[in-house]
Amino acid sequence: MPNTIDATGKACPIPFMLAKKAIDANERLFTVLVDNQAAVENLKKLAHSQGYTVDIDTGSTPFPVTFRCPTDEHSPEADAEPSPGHAGSDYILFLGKDTMGSGSQELGRNLMRMFLYTVGQTDELPSTIVCMNNGALLATVDAQCVQNLKALEQRGVEILVCGTCLDYHGLLDKLQVGTVANMYEITNRLVNSPRVIAL
Repeated sequence: MPNTIDATGKACPIPFMLAKKAIDANERLFTVLVDNQAAVENLKKLAHSQGYTVDIDTGSTPFPVTFRCPTDEHSPEADAEPSPGHAGSDYILFLGKDTMGSGSQELGRNLMRMFLYTVGQTDELPSTIVCMNNGALLATVDAQCVQNLKALEQRGVEILVCGTCLDYHGLLDKLQVGTVANMYEITNRLVNSPRVIAL
């Protein structure tokens, strides 16, 4: 009978970390119980990166996410963290809000749109853009910022959007650019980057 890990009620990145611990312990078949869609998406990404298949029962609550390893040993390449998208850059852009500066909200939103457009016109692109808290709105509901972020993604910039933040704002199904990321993945990017620019 497969091991069942109860991660209901646990905040990001705890479900991800519990599943990763099971993978690191060479468990070939196990189920993680979670109670939100953001956790499901993060577990799906983890399974794929580690060479596991995943089955999800969305008809029950909590959601059982079952990991299966189809081979005797998962690929050693799977243990490596994915590299940032733009190899020639050495900085991460951290966007923790949907405005730039303090004062007028309307002005701040316009400044952020202009900023993202301008970044896309430069030669030194960031390797990764991280959107957290209200920064997640930039990849979902702000059409102009979505367009600017898509242009950056097409040039090789990795766009990571906090899944917990999307879930909090009720926007998990509204993501238009980038990929859903968890705190473990975001933290790994930030601590291993030589430069982080936070706005």
